[in-house]
Amino acid sequence: MSGKSSRHALALSAWAMFAAGGAAAQTPTPPEPTPSEDAFFGDDDGDEIIVVAPQNETRIDRRTYLVRSDPAAQTTDMLDVLGRIPSVSVDPSGAVSLLGSGDVNIQVNGQPLPAGSAEQVLRGLMGGEIERIEVVTNPSAQFSSEGTGGIINIITRQRYDGGFGGSLTSSLDTQGGYNLNVSPNWTGDHWTFSGRAMYGASPNESDLDRERRDFASGNVTTERAHTDSDREMFGGNAQATYRPNEQRRFTLSLNSFNMRPEQDQALERADNTGPLATQRLQSETEFGHSTLDFDFQQTGEEDDREVLKLRASLRRFEHNTYNRINLSPVGGADSAFATTSDNLSDSLDIELDYERPLPNDHFLTVGAAYDQGTQEVDSARQTLIGAPSTADYRSSLDGNHQTVAAYATYQFDTGDWTWLPSVRFENYRREVVSGGLETDDWDERIFPSLHIRRRLNSSIDVDLSYSSRIQRPWISQLDPSLRFSDADRASSGNPNLAPTTTDAFEASLNYQSGRRSFSVTLFDRTSDDIVSQLTEVNADGVIVTMPVNAGESVQRGAQFILRGPLWENWRYSASVNLLNREFDVLSGGSVSQRSEFEYDGNAQIEYRDPDQNAIHSNFYQLDLRFRGPRYSLQSETDPYITANFTWRHRLTDKLTSTLSVQDIFDSSDQTSDVTTVDYFERSEIDRDGQRIRFSLNYQFGAPPPRSQQMQQMQQMQQPQDGFPGGGEDGGGPPPF
Repeated sequence: MSGKSSRHALALSAWAMFAAGGAAAQTPTPPEPTPSEDAFFGDDDGDEIIVVAPQNETRIDRRTYLVRSDPAAQTTDMLDVLGRIPSVSVDPSGAVSLLGSGDVNIQVNGQPLPAGSAEQVLRGLMGGEIERIEVVTNPSAQFSSEGTGGIINIITRQRYDGGFGGSLTSSLDTQGGYNLNVSPNWTGDHWTFSGRAMYGASPNESDLDRERRDFASGNVTTERAHTDSDREMFGGNAQATYRPNEQRRFTLSLNSFNMRPEQDQALERADNTGPLATQRLQSETEFGHSTLDFDFQQTGEEDDREVLKLRASLRRFEHNTYNRINLSPVGGADSAFATTSDNLSDSLDIELDYERPLPNDHFLTVGAAYDQGTQEVDSARQTLIGAPSTADYRSSLDGNHQTVAAYATYQFDTGDWTWLPSVRFENYRREVVSGGLETDDWDERIFPSLHIRRRLNSSIDVDLSYSSRIQRPWISQLDPSLRFSDADRASSGNPNLAPTTTDAFEASLNYQSGRRSFSVTLFDRTSDDIVSQLTEVNADGVIVTMPVNAGESVQRGAQFILRGPLWENWRYSASVNLLNREFDVLSGGSVSQRSEFEYDGNAQIEYRDPDQNAIHSNFYQLDLRFRGPRYSLQSETDPYITANFTWRHRLTDKLTSTLSVQDIFDSSDQTSDVTTVDYFERSEIDRDGQRIRFSLNYQFGAPPPRSQQMQQMQQMQQPQDGFPGGGEDGGGPPPF
């Protein structure tokens, strides 16, 4: 354990002991009454809202966003849902960031997604499958220490209405994409069975313009490419839940998602002297993600928040890629080669949590976790035609890791202050065998955290928090083998990559009155050994990009969130993140410190008819997302802005149509610059732009009455889901 972590742990323990000593002399704040139906739904019918945000939970270390199973959610994938949540930004390539940081630990039911699989998995999850999303910008010790940028935990739906029901959804778009989705469910006295099957395809086109200027010779090389791609997706899940009584629940679920992207790219290369070559890249990829999950939950009596939870998960992730590259140089002989990359990961995760309320509204949570995984990466290059420009090779990397963790959190009140000190211990070991070399690394660390909330009045509270985090390299990031993307470009891992550690501080002011809310969060994150991409030209003339540790990064910024009604039937929401980042840059072969301003955010305005259950009722939403420039060790990415529009119309009591226009102004193109020791390069990617999608959603089975929906919303914050309390101030969640 590092001396730095020890000092944090001792300081935090002393602080908590001092506060606890004062708690005995204080009178705890009595709990507020349970929120009413009006608190949940406001003045209008909220049945069609995809995402709503509770103001407060009994736990003060997270913010939770509920997702309704409505027609809109059935046709919206998780990337789109996440893009609507405050603090979260999703760029056109599917990369997710939280408070401006891209090192986010994305989890499904508490289990981290396999390395490099987030975009594929999130595209296969639909909003209708999701019960709630926990956004943890500064995690307590109850969460895994992985992810220096925080945690997004997606909780799938386990509670359905009584009897048989479900939905059938189909969609088509102007780019030739389509999707079919059926989601049945049945609930009896003690059993709930649910499932989903989906099949779809999404073709895309893009154009690339790239210009590279060599510093030594002054020569300018240009590349222009057109890419046709098609992505086939299919998968499903099955889930069984057994409740022998109100306090006990067993759930077994099987999930499988597969994607088969294909890509065909034609590229022309030229320089100052004229055309140099033409190139064709054909790529086939198979992606598969399967999980088998078991969940047991035991709660105390009806008014007790005591919870015992046991979770076990088996996961398999496969990612296999075949590339064939044909090169036809002007005045030279044709050549061709193929590359393959096969990646297989298996893991077992077990978690045990015990949550116990104590006298005077104190709350203790203790737990343990065990995580074990193996990964195999096989890579190869084979010359098919002509002489090899780079030597053929075949390589393999085998790795395994295991983490044993234990944690404790203790939440208590001192007057109007709520305290949540916590500490987590992790023992981590990683073994890697590659190229005849074998490494065996392990470390033990303590990760302290502290969260404090001060209730100023019934509408305003202040949160303060600190956490210590780590981002360990994925095993695949340690593989030094080259993975070619064209004849003279490749990427590789770095066997010397070290973990990134982060100390994060946050302070936020939150205001809510009725359906209006405002919050501002100030944050300060200092990270050591951050990972950035380094591009160099190797001895064979191949441009190789690899991850490296790039020194220290300091991020200081603010987030502003504003939501509320405009006038009758109209609502708005807006979120913006402002960030000043100090980081190391590489210029002219030397490293220097740089400071840059970055920003991102989203804004929505919507209109809805008062009764969304009425036939011919309408819902309209305009969604705007933007992101400023991004900087790293050698690169800079230009800003972008996108706008989306959605119109939903109820045709019958069970059939709903949705018309959406994505990227209305064809503005999601991306431009990036890379400066190396040898050259400067600028790349512009012109995506296929505006996409119009039409979908139909048919709900079968009787819909629940409004009062039952309100009760389900309240239950989502009750102990049977491991989430105690239902809002301490009785304010309830405003529509988002």
